[in-house]
Amino acid sequence: MEIKIRAFQEGDLAACLEVEAAAIKGSNHYMNDVLDYYRTTRGEMTVAEAEGQPVGMGKLTVLFDGSAWLELLRVHPDYQRQGVGMAIYGRYLEQLQELGCPAARMYTGVKNVASSALAEKNGFHRGPEFQGLTLNMDKADASLFWEPPVFRLLNGDEAVLELLALKEKCGGFMDINHTFYELNEKTCRGFAAQGWVYGDGKGNVLVAGARFQPEKALYIAAMGGDRRKALSFALNLAVLSGVQKICAHFPVNDGEQAAFLEKHGFERNPSDLVIMEWTKEK
Repeated sequence: MEIKIRAFQEGDLAACLEVEAAAIKGSNHYMNDVLDYYRTTRGEMTVAEAEGQPVGMGKLTVLFDGSAWLELLRVHPDYQRQGVGMAIYGRYLEQLQELGCPAARMYTGVKNVASSALAEKNGFHRGPEFQGLTLNMDKADASLFWEPPVFRLLNGDEAVLELLALKEKCGGFMDINHTFYELNEKTCRGFAAQGWVYGDGKGNVLVAGARFQPEKALYIAAMGGDRRKALSFALNLAVLSGVQKICAHFPVNDGEQAAFLEKHGFERNPSDLVIMEWTKEK
């Protein structure tokens, strides 16, 4: 079977939506919602074509620090295990060189052997693992809505100071919309520019926001200092934005953080995640 790799074109949308629907069971379909956003980011939306039609796709996005995030990799079930995924990864690797990315990452379920094996075949290795927790707002701890702390948006310099101090606690990464950003100075400044970093000037800090689909969920990337104050502020942000759920990912060994969130209504996600990493040879 001949596989053609090329950039996404407007006429591919309907076929790509069919690929997504077939490849991902359930309701976690978001390509149509994020396509306009993807057009604002560096990195190609790639389509794999076979027999005259799109049968797979994938997006490479350059993050704040110049590293690449690989996302929306989908292959229609009728064409899986026939080299489509490898062909998309081949284009990913070409882009890493073209764009000068020092590193690339993606995530998959810790038990998703096929996905991690495909990444490893293309030079990726297993990185840290994270547990996910989700709060449906109708189960939120009502006591946290009283007297919310007075947080304000932090600027870039303040974000660097506050967030780098949390690096070890966060396992080196912070997650917004299931995008795991390596925690470094450029990431801190990028987060601040997006309006995702809040604090009260007294050592209490919250990193929360949404990379896309802000109407669907708020993502907590980190809480520093008094976690109760940080979570209280996050709940109020969620109410103001009208979202129905708050999501968070933390290192699997951070049982203290998980216990705190579960105490206040969060529930653990069914599967932990693992970051797959590629780094440029020096």
